[in-house]
Amino acid sequence: MKETEYKFLVDRKKFYEIMELIKDRYTDAEYKDVIQINYYYDTDDNYLLSNHTTLRARQTENSLRLELKESQQLTGNDYSTANETCMDIEKLKSDITLENGKFAWIPFSLQGELVTHRTSIRPSDSLSIDFDVNFYLGKCDYEIEMEFKDMAEKGTKVLVEKLGIMKYINTVGGKARRFFQYKSETL
Repeated sequence: MKETEYKFLVDRKKFYEIMELIKDRYTDAEYKDVIQINYYYDTDDNYLLSNHTTLRARQTENSLRLELKESQQLTGNDYSTANETCMDIEKLKSDITLENGKFAWIPFSLQGELVTHRTSIRPSDSLSIDFDVNFYLGKCDYEIEMEFKDMAEKGTKVLVEKLGIMKYINTVGGKARRFFQYKSETL
């Protein structure tokens, strides 16, 4: 599965301000609130992270899925693209070894978790806007993700410009990168 999205890191005030603007703009949109827990796996020297890859078990109320997310390095775009491979799992493990692909046979151990309260607003089949409050290692941050399909690229860019949030584009990295970076700073 291919994932293409804009990611913005904002403060609490801007987060709820943008959420209200989106709710007012898309009154007929589908809304969903969910709590999800990302359990991150890697080697002690962050082999996956250094290869722009995330291995996580994502738990929601209804499922537990193992997800491998390989980020694509794009130039000239403000959005990110990643390829994801997912499978349902029965239980959380302390160590995981993948059997196929370029990361096969390397043991990855559980490094910690990040809890997200996500409010998803889906104005159309080609655009989903997620408002994520993330809690990890005693820290809290606010992220807005706009995931879109190719056909909605121009419309999403126009929305970003109208909201005036391009200055908040996430240059730090996704949740996993922020988690691992903060973990290394606090050790």
